[in-house]
Amino acid sequence: MNRRTFMQQAGASLLAASVAKGSTAISYARILGANDRILIGQLGCGQRSSGHVHMAHMAAKQTPVEVGAVCDLWNLAREQRAAQVKKTFNLEPKQYQYYEQMLANNEIDAVMIATGDFQHANR
Repeated sequence: MNRRTFMQQAGASLLAASVAKGSTAISYARILGANDRILIGQLGCGQRSSGHVHMAHMAAKQTPVEVGAVCDLWNLAREQRAAQVKKTFNLEPKQYQYYEQMLANNEIDAVMIATGDFQHANR
């Protein structure tokens, strides 16, 4: 058996297995090695964070990056941002009320922090 035949048969088997399990090709695209993607946590889910999610989505066109977690004390803001992430990245982000919980998640590689201007340090 040559390599081309093997790859065709293996691909057909994988497709049959995914259909049987109800998985889609999109879900298989996320199966990457630990160093093959960057998982971002969004800390602060107010209006400014909407732009951060958009920037991550734009970056995802060239770099394997996705927002996998959102964190905010206010559950309404947190749920709205989670809905945007789900729509944008087609994945359900983990939701955290307290930043310490999100930072304890070892799967998160980076954190984007969205704060209002009045919360920035003035020097």
